[in-house]
Amino acid sequence: MTEADVLPLLVEFMHVLLAGITIYFSIVSAYIAGLYVFLARAHFVLKLVAFLFFSLIFFFLMQFNYGAGVFQRGLVETLAELQQSGVELSHAGQTALDSARSGLNQKVRTVMWVGSAATYVALFFLTFLHDWKFLMGESAADARSRKIR
Repeated sequence: MTEADVLPLLVEFMHVLLAGITIYFSIVSAYIAGLYVFLARAHFVLKLVAFLFFSLIFFFLMQFNYGAGVFQRGLVETLAELQQSGVELSHAGQTALDSARSGLNQKVRTVMWVGSAATYVALFFLTFLHDWKFLMGESAADARSRKIR
């Protein structure tokens, strides 16, 4: 494999990563909206089913992201092997290699995993433990009567 083969794959990886981030934000945003509008009033069983479905999709995305990261590391290792074999890398190839060697790629992965874990814990809390005072379209009397039931 040559640098000319690796660089387009690294660029494509960035496109896949951005698509994954877009899907991640869409799913989390939809769950938050659904939680506020519908699930906060729902019976425990419906909350459980919704959270399990969310968990399934969420962990699928995390697994996909992990696999993409492994693929990226393989591409960067290929660039390192090319450089060690005496091939002079272009500026783009050298930048990709320097980014990995400086730890930037690992920092991005760490922030993504910590942020994802924090989001998951927060949504668990909001789904099952948070005391929703007022829901969309509720008056204080409606909120009181909902809590009595």
